Amino acid sequence: MRRATAFHRLVAATAVSDTANGVFALAAGVAAALASRSTLVVGLVTVAASLPWLVTAAPAGVVVDRFGPVTAIVVANTGRAIAMGLTAAVIFWSVAVPVLVPVLVFVVATFQTVVDSAAEVATADLVEEASRTSANGLIAMVTRIFYQFLGPALAGILIQINPALPGALAGIACLLSVVLVARLPRPAVRSQQAPPSSGALAGIRLVLSRPVLAGLVAVGGLTTIANGVFYTVLVIYALSPGPLGLNAAQYGLVIGLTGVGAACGALTTARAERRLGRNAVLVLTRVGWGLVFAAPLVGRHVVLVVLMFVGSWLGGMWSVQALSIRQSIVPRDQLGRVSGASRMLTYGMTPVGALLGGFVGLGVSPTLTFALCTVLTLLTILPIRRFLSDSAIADAVPPRTASVAKEVR
Repeated sequence: MRRATAFHRLVAATAVSDTANGVFALAAGVAAALASRSTLVVGLVTVAASLPWLVTAAPAGVVVDRFGPVTAIVVANTGRAIAMGLTAAVIFWSVAVPVLVPVLVFVVATFQTVVDSAAEVATADLVEEASRTSANGLIAMVTRIFYQFLGPALAGILIQINPALPGALAGIACLLSVVLVARLPRPAVRSQQAPPSSGALAGIRLVLSRPVLAGLVAVGGLTTIANGVFYTVLVIYALSPGPLGLNAAQYGLVIGLTGVGAACGALTTARAERRLGRNAVLVLTRVGWGLVFAAPLVGRHVVLVVLMFVGSWLGGMWSVQALSIRQSIVPRDQLGRVSGASRMLTYGMTPVGALLGGFVGLGVSPTLTFALCTVLTLLTILPIRRFLSDSAIADAVPPRTASVAKEVR
């Protein structure tokens, strides 16, 4: 199978898998709310969906390195399909929904950490170095559209028919993704340097021992915490009778447009990188998220939407750049564990930020909270300039790929 054809198959599998993810995520929360009428149970579902990034993402990377990305995706998406089907059965027969749904959501999210790390490694296998930023941008754009938009929209329709239907169809979609991925080439993984360390801690040590990788996770983790605090407080600030006075539909539109902005950012990252360089793009992403966090302070209605859209466009380029940099400087046989550790140290901060936002909202005014999030994000420009300069990234590239990296620059 030609590399281009294989990559397009991976993109198609990602679209199907992310649609399943979007359908399942919304439906599980709604089912828990309808069955319990308890904010505590809904909160448990949210924690269950994000906690695996903190506790299982690093081990997931080890699994990817040991068994290869294609095998990892096939097994993990099969596991997701089974857990989603069980969730549909639990909801259909109303069997301990408040207890079992959070548990099954945790299982699905745990398998998802494997899928995401494996997709990063598979992209590195299927795409030449010079084209990886564009490839990563395409996959990130697909994730934004299918996970954040089409999935939830489809779930809303399916829930009206039967609350158990989304879980069943999401499981079928995961199995379709398995069919698409199973035919991808499975290159052998051979260590050409030191034998890869065993255990999840090896990936964390690799990340923290390299200034470029450590800089990426430090900036990404801090921004994820600020993001969790911001959105936890924003929902109360924005919805009527809050100061912004938005109804639920208007708030959903605002949040949805940030997803569109991030998708646009992902798709335009490669062009921005060619024109400005990696470091300048990384700096712009911090300016972008600063605009998002400051938007409620400086505008309402149209101004608010425009600022959050533009900010998320710029901010959405970060994940694509981080993927491309990791793929450039990490040896292929260590990429899975480094990816898993990096996601643990960044995405794993989501429940930390949400929990912190809940406490901050009790004693700090929303406007001060938004200002602090903005300042914290803009301050991360300093480590970006210091540790993630174009020369620092180029110096971190192993000799065997350095010539290709110079062509990209």
